[in-house]
Amino acid sequence: MAVTHTKLEIMNNALRMVGSYHLESDDTTSATYEIATRAFTDAVNSVFADNIFQYNTKRFYSTGTATSTLNEEDRLTWDYRHTIPDDYNLFLKVTNKEGDTLLNWTLDGSDGSTNDDVPYLYTTEENVQIYYTFIPDLNTTGTSAGEQASRMPAFLVRLVALHMAQNMCIELSGSENRHEILYKQYTMAIRRARVLEGRSSPAQQYIHDGNSSFVNSHRYYDNYGSI
Repeated sequence: MAVTHTKLEIMNNALRMVGSYHLESDDTTSATYEIATRAFTDAVNSVFADNIFQYNTKRFYSTGTATSTLNEEDRLTWDYRHTIPDDYNLFLKVTNKEGDTLLNWTLDGSDGSTNDDVPYLYTTEENVQIYYTFIPDLNTTGTSAGEQASRMPAFLVRLVALHMAQNMCIELSGSENRHEILYKQYTMAIRRARVLEGRSSPAQQYIHDGNSSFVNSHRYYDNYGSI
């Protein structure tokens, strides 16, 4: 059975590392709660904005809009335009519907509509799969993996708690020595998290004509390099 976690449990784990009193479920007004919940938000943003884990990676299937139907200023020189999900953080890769990596795509600003802060993806393929990272919402409750704290892997729970602890240690305990110890533990934990993530993923993607940058660069040169 999978171990479930809550925001309160993670905050109390961090407070124990600092040497502070734990929080009760109905405590949402104390100074300790304010410090801990602020450190929790900072930790989630730092850990998941700067790192790529399976937990905060999504795949989005998109059917593009033919650029021939767009206004002249929105067409560019591509065949299809795709809308990127609003929660994207880091753009990882684009593949066709068969899973072959695409190299001919570009990101461009929006057309001034409601999603001004999210660019569009332009490709020559109508149907693509978009891989990207996002920052999970760990403040809500639920069971959806990659959205709430309840399904977060244990090594990431510890990573978030350690980031919190080293971040709020001096404010709560006044101990610079404990802060230094917690910071060293956090740096080791982030290295270990990356190793564990690497071991749980394929060592590499098999290279073939469809995803080889080397082969595609030669094709591009053969087609256009002599012009």
